[in-house]
Amino acid sequence: MDKIKKQDFEILNIIASAVDGKIASHSMESSFERNQIGMICNEDFQRMRSSVATCDAVFIGAKSIETEKGAFRVSDLTKNQTEPEWIVFTQSGNISFQHPFWKQKNIPKSIFFVSSFNLNEEPMLRLEEKEEEFGKIKYYLGNILGLLNYLNTINKKRFALLGGGKLNTAFWEQNLVTDLLLTVSPIVIGNMHSPNLVSSSHLLSKKLECRKVTQSGNFVFIDYKVF
Repeated sequence: MDKIKKQDFEILNIIASAVDGKIASHSMESSFERNQIGMICNEDFQRMRSSVATCDAVFIGAKSIETEKGAFRVSDLTKNQTEPEWIVFTQSGNISFQHPFWKQKNIPKSIFFVSSFNLNEEPMLRLEEKEEEFGKIKYYLGNILGLLNYLNTINKKRFALLGGGKLNTAFWEQNLVTDLLLTVSPIVIGNMHSPNLVSSSHLLSKKLECRKVTQSGNFVFIDYKVF
């Protein structure tokens, strides 16, 4: 199987960050809490919705989806009034189907049991589709190249990466992120143990080209191309 190339896909990491590079004041922080402390605002949320509406799928960590009430809808912004596939990443395999997300109607849902983010491996993926009590769901099992290759074959090539921090890091470390849509929030968390935008175990240096800057109050929205 041929390996997919970076020019074959787009992965948009969409994130809000404090001035000191923190994406939350503590782990498992919900959007409600982030809004309460001033990390996000309505303009930031609408910008995220508009960006996700241009994507074929959403990549999100299992812990991140647990902190939220569910997937936000964007079908009113898409050409065909459809929702992107929400693919929940897990390496531990721990998924709770009691969360309201799994019962949401008309949201295509999948679980990706990811074995590896190593791009030196051969692409590997096994796909099953099951009818659970809450609806149909896809189960992907394999490595990240296997998933990207498969999605490419079904003409899904643009993805919104919504994290959390560990999932963001895995994509950044493998040079898979093509665009960074960053909201700089007018706060300083000031806690070195809070989750970072990227928390790599080794030196990680990327070149970013600023494509667009807008502002709403004290919030700054920056679109970067990643090289």
